[in-house]
Amino acid sequence: MPRGMVHKTADREVFVAAAEQVAEDRFEVTARWPDDHLLYRAEEGGVRDSLVVVETFRQIGIHLSHRYYRVPTDHAFVLHGFEFELAEPLADRGSPVVFDTSVRRAGTNPRRFRLSARTVIRVGGREVGCAEMSWDALSPTQYGVVRSRGPVLKGGEETGDVLEALPAASVGRREESASVLATGPTQQADSWLLRMDTSHPALFDHASDHVPGMVLAEAFRQAVHVSSRQNAEPKEPLEPLDLRAMNMSFDAFGELGHLVVITIAADADSGEFLATARQYDRVLATARLAVPRSTVPLQRNRRAGAAC
Repeated sequence: MPRGMVHKTADREVFVAAAEQVAEDRFEVTARWPDDHLLYRAEEGGVRDSLVVVETFRQIGIHLSHRYYRVPTDHAFVLHGFEFELAEPLADRGSPVVFDTSVRRAGTNPRRFRLSARTVIRVGGREVGCAEMSWDALSPTQYGVVRSRGPVLKGGEETGDVLEALPAASVGRREESASVLATGPTQQADSWLLRMDTSHPALFDHASDHVPGMVLAEAFRQAVHVSSRQNAEPKEPLEPLDLRAMNMSFDAFGELGHLVVITIAADADSGEFLATARQYDRVLATARLAVPRSTVPLQRNRRAGAAC
């Protein structure tokens, strides 16, 4: 798949291998997941971090928009939200991974591209989960108007790219550069600062004028890992976080060079986590995440990603 069709700079970050239209507004998209990826490699037992579903689906939305819905390649994509739910840990072990995707375009204005998609994820022909997503594709002029609506932030406090990150093992990652959480002098319980390493080859594959949505999703995943294992000793090799469901919405653009605070609240009864990203007095994004526990069956957590 050409990198430009999924808005990626490096070949190793392209997770879409091929797409075939099988009916009106329905497509079978084959994913390609490298075993040695910085974030989504296959760990022991072949299990992958479930956020690979989000990044793959995001690329699918971009590719289908350009190829089948006549979205010009100079348009910017603004993600409104996504959700996914997995029935089991995600392990492909070399089996083909297919996203059976249905797309819906809202309205009839030829200059307005507002789309949504639902997908069923199959590994080796077996259904393992589902996901939904909605987004806008905006012309450079439209994007400029949208970006100008936000508050003007001047001066910035300590920027998120120079903070000292939490150790990689404590956030469930192997490379120290993959940790996006940091502590600060005003940190409260279950609250961290976002560390943005704009040189990271996966999280910042290409230049961005705002905090990428996948960086916030990764921060939420790491915060849940820390919060759910505060009393556990780090293990080597690391056990992947069994994140089975996530429902995330984006409310505002996060500005680079300004602190972002990530907070987590746990629901002891449901086993869900509520995550929030704030920049000053603005909420950038919120999410519900579900991590199955031996005492809480997964079906009780369906609110975290249940609509699909």
